[in-house]
Amino acid sequence: MKIANIVSNNKIDVSEEFNVVQSMDEIIHGLPTLIVGYDYVNKHYPDFDIMDIRVEANLYWTFKRTEKRDKFQEDLSWFIRKVYGDLTKEIIYIFVDPIQYRSRTLWKIVRKIYSLKKIITYVHGDMIYLYGDKYLFGIDLKLLSYIGLNSGKIRNKIKSMSAVFLGSDEILIEYKNTVEELGNKVRYIPYLFSIKNGQNDTTSIIHIPREG
Repeated sequence: MKIANIVSNNKIDVSEEFNVVQSMDEIIHGLPTLIVGYDYVNKHYPDFDIMDIRVEANLYWTFKRTEKRDKFQEDLSWFIRKVYGDLTKEIIYIFVDPIQYRSRTLWKIVRKIYSLKKIITYVHGDMIYLYGDKYLFGIDLKLLSYIGLNSGKIRNKIKSMSAVFLGSDEILIEYKNTVEELGNKVRYIPYLFSIKNGQNDTTSIIHIPREG
């Protein structure tokens, strides 16, 4: 699954989720696009503002590395952060708090988790993150143990429900750069995994009330 286009005649070191092509004829329409190179953008968009990274809606530009190295790197990093940031805005994150939430709310969350079509789970220390259908749930195993629940049993149950269970630190290494772009929020790793592996999302919104 591709999440953005980068138009460049030179090699660009980005993750494979970016569609790197040599001309606008090869882009995937509808995705945010970054054009690299003053000559190219000037030829195709002669009215662009050289002081503005935005050319038009969903279309941006920057200099080549050989033209302005610092500006190129700054704009490329900005574009990557924007793309991932815009994607994660669509995700509804719910921290499952067994202390603050009433039992009715907790059962509502449990039912929603059971309804997810394909659960991708990532374990990071005492935290378990479950992703599916644009929902991301965070569960603190230590907190579950604190209130007297069998966290090991719950962990195993989640594992049995998961289509993908990411329990190795190697996955964090794989997504290290992207996670850094997202403010080191490791909870997004199962979502990033779903993007990389082309999972399609459908959303059925539930309302989780604020407790307290």
